[in-house]
Amino acid sequence: MKKVTLQMIADHLQVSKALVSKALSNDPAVNDGTKETIWKTAEEMGYRFKMSRKTIPAAKTGNLAVLMPRAYLDDMEYWGKVLHGIENELQNHNFSMILSSIDISLSPKDGLPSSIHERKVDGAIVMGHLPDSYINSLKANAFPFMMVDANLLDPSIDHVLANNFLGAYQATTYLLEAGHRRVAFVGDEHTSWSFRERNRGFIEAIRDYTRRTGKEVTYEFIAGVGVSGTGMYVSPEFAADLRAQASGERPVTGLFCANDLTAFEALRFLAEGGIHCPADVSVVGFDDLTLTEIMHPKLTTVRVPKSVIGSRAAQLILRRINEPEATAEHVLLSTEL
Repeated sequence: MKKVTLQMIADHLQVSKALVSKALSNDPAVNDGTKETIWKTAEEMGYRFKMSRKTIPAAKTGNLAVLMPRAYLDDMEYWGKVLHGIENELQNHNFSMILSSIDISLSPKDGLPSSIHERKVDGAIVMGHLPDSYINSLKANAFPFMMVDANLLDPSIDHVLANNFLGAYQATTYLLEAGHRRVAFVGDEHTSWSFRERNRGFIEAIRDYTRRTGKEVTYEFIAGVGVSGTGMYVSPEFAADLRAQASGERPVTGLFCANDLTAFEALRFLAEGGIHCPADVSVVGFDDLTLTEIMHPKLTTVRVPKSVIGSRAAQLILRRINEPEATAEHVLLSTEL
């Protein structure tokens, strides 16, 4: 059978395609009688709905805000793919995305965009590590929002994250099964929730491996590098600490880095000290940035489903708008070594 399109429905009813689109997305600008006629006609013609009428949000503006710390604009390799997933999903539901970068040094009153204060958007997706004061401001104003890979763990707020714990667990197990007996976690685990979970996966993998095999494993923590709402940082002591751990009589030979950017920094400092990968040390990153493919040698990393994270975030905020009292969901998406 020929696929039924919005234009075919519009032609049948002798109305505009735009009106059909608005009616099927439950736009409040279309009166209920017209909506009912268009929905009934679409069903009779065999139109394939992307979602049921009950699950389509009663949008007021058709716009959604995406809020992220301004520093994240420097890492669009990662966040750009999340944004792409959000935008594609919203387009399927006739919503538009308004991206706002936040200067986190400002108070919520001054830092939040006017689209939030003036209710020019129906809801918001908060990406990354905005200060708690911003989250509290959104909650206090009963504004629909959800979070993506944030530091704040609040059971009342919808949240989408990669399964950082299991990704780190798998990566560390891979190093151990390759024969490494002195390994290290590289990164400041306290800087973000994702780093803490990756650190936890690193430790649990070692504990389970030693229990399972009886083989002794020594592990270290090499701090001084991490990410925050103001971007990535590297302390002056990091290079010396890293080289000291990777040299000497009993060097660390396996490094699990909290993300790919940390791995790139580690590899650079090691090479400057005459320590090379893979001859002297093995390195695993996290996030699967494009640069991991063009490096030589290629960096082993953990792939995060960035676009899918964005898509699920869009689905959750649309659900929140439509069902304000629904139980909050915390969604963990699987990673891949």
